Amino acid sequence: MARPDRRVNLAVARTIPPFLLCVCVYASYIVTKPLCIDYLIRPLPKYSRGSRVGAGIAILVIFYILIVVVIITYLRLLYNITRNPGFLPRSSPPTKEEQETEPSERPQRRKRKHRRTRTAEKPDKTDIDIERGADGNADGGAIPLDITGLESFYTKDVFVCQEDGRPLYCSTCCRYKPDRAHHCREVDRCVLKMDHFCPWVGGVVSETSFKFFIQFVFYTLIFCVFSLIICATFTAEIIQDTGGANVHLAIGIGLSSLFGLFSFGMTISSLQLAMWNLSTIENLNRRSAVWTLAIRVPDRMLARLNPESRWAPTFRTITYPLPPVPLSPEAARDYQPPEKQHVFAILQTLPGENPFDLGSPFKNLQQVLGYSIIDWFLPLKQSPCADRTTGDSFYELGPVVSRLKKEAGLNPPPESQPTTQNDTERKHKRRRSSHRQSHE
Repeated sequence: MARPDRRVNLAVARTIPPFLLCVCVYASYIVTKPLCIDYLIRPLPKYSRGSRVGAGIAILVIFYILIVVVIITYLRLLYNITRNPGFLPRSSPPTKEEQETEPSERPQRRKRKHRRTRTAEKPDKTDIDIERGADGNADGGAIPLDITGLESFYTKDVFVCQEDGRPLYCSTCCRYKPDRAHHCREVDRCVLKMDHFCPWVGGVVSETSFKFFIQFVFYTLIFCVFSLIICATFTAEIIQDTGGANVHLAIGIGLSSLFGLFSFGMTISSLQLAMWNLSTIENLNRRSAVWTLAIRVPDRMLARLNPESRWAPTFRTITYPLPPVPLSPEAARDYQPPEKQHVFAILQTLPGENPFDLGSPFKNLQQVLGYSIIDWFLPLKQSPCADRTTGDSFYELGPVVSRLKKEAGLNPPPESQPTTQNDTERKHKRRRSSHRQSHE
């Protein structure tokens, strides 16, 4: 049964969109009838002013262009939130045998939640050291590892993982979570790159709708500023002429100020997050967060990971596919996966480092808004970060990951540079000079 606060949030989220559309209708009435028609184009007798048709038509044209743009971006945002919200499918709950072993692991999960790492949000239900093959249960019984869905992780080059090398796990949805996915309590589902649950737009803002959310609040800000200027200007004029104010125009000033302040704050904060390549949830502890990453070990280095090799790596590793059951240290050394081995190094960032920061605010904005000016201002295409065609990682990675690879020695060897004509001439000159010196 849903909690009361969750039911209230869902009810408010369904109620606010129709309310906002009614506000748009009322705003259209304020500008069209009391302001433009009754005061500018065909002034009522009480105003004692001449007709200003040009000003009235210009205000109507600009106003309706802006309100149409706001409504289009809002409908595009609502469509993505309702039709393409970025929800992850839920898996079947654990069996009774697995539930019986769960209480012994709960204290360990509580301790992990207090760690200041990205892996502490949703630890795996089976708290087992994969590398050492040690069993985490007090009774020493073997618990089958959850290996469902791991193929989509170890076929990539980099993914966010727990300290043992397995991907982040959601115990509510009973599935491994892709990078930057978060469980939303209002919809009770894991959401891809969830930003926040916003009742004003009717649901969860995620990677599929964050771009359209920025466009909506930006155009709403422009619309509110324009509405505030015209309502305040002509209200002051009416007060000066008649000594009283039009009620509808006064309400228009209040609505424009209220929604203008809201849209201004959301526009600034959303653009700032986009320039940092962070979501609202990730921004909560961005100065102290530590990301644990599984980075693929190149094939050329696999032979060096042999225990008999003199070279000692500075990182822990995990090999996929995982065995279906925990193995003893002796059996783990002799275990050979039936498929191709995928070896990953388990590395951690420094506190406050963001592996998804591309090193440039402009490049980070492009990941959300697109690569052209048309994409930035028109709600047509999805964000590039929602593209799942690349197989290297779930999201594009920045200089932090490149530094981790370099420090761990996982970068490919530098390719030999082609010899240029200048290099050839320098070699010939050195040879001629050395030949002359030998003759002297």
